[in-house]
Amino acid sequence: MCIRDRFGCLEYPVATLELDPGHALLLCTDGLVEQPGADLDDGMRTLAALIAAGPDDVRDLADCLIDVAENRGGDDDVALLLLRRRGGDTPRPVGRLQQHVAPGDPEALAEARHMIRAAVGAWGDRHLSDEIELAADELITNALMHTEGSAIVTLRVLSGSDRRLRVEVEDSSSALPRRREAGESGVSGRGLLLVDLLADVWGVEARGGGKCVWCEFVVPDRG
Repeated sequence: MCIRDRFGCLEYPVATLELDPGHALLLCTDGLVEQPGADLDDGMRTLAALIAAGPDDVRDLADCLIDVAENRGGDDDVALLLLRRRGGDTPRPVGRLQQHVAPGDPEALAEARHMIRAAVGAWGDRHLSDEIELAADELITNALMHTEGSAIVTLRVLSGSDRRLRVEVEDSSSALPRRREAGESGVSGRGLLLVDLLADVWGVEARGGGKCVWCEFVVPDRG
């Protein structure tokens, strides 16, 4: 990204970071990090230690960090933003695999199917391999057929009040999918119907300029 100011065009790196449920994002000015007479790297390490030992609630954590900055002293202003991604009951990811599937690349699609089947089996849920692989295949195929770009498929294990396997397929289109009846002679339109029948729950969420279509399978906790 190029931003123009009195010095001309300055290049700033742009990156995308996805927060897993339960993870937090911290943005702050250097007033929270800098300490009089101390190296900036030391301040970053101190901040990381405070966050690791701090409370889980983001409001309480923000108050704790501001209190530390005020007690430390200094003339620099402090601005702080904390964001935590929460799910329905804030499930915790305990496993995650991801595969990029380019359009017109049958090998990549086959590799994604193999990854899903192997991972589900390795996680001890082989009895769900067929259902999860089929649902993921439908979501990936929809993304490749109805958008102009590639698809990113992610398989996660989530643990919370129950244990779930979650399939996510991300693409670059903001157009929302809709379930429709294919009819007896229709050759398409059954993808989301199959996902709805196979999965315990499914949905769509925005991801930057695109979207993510996901589905979840509730599985018994292995203890």
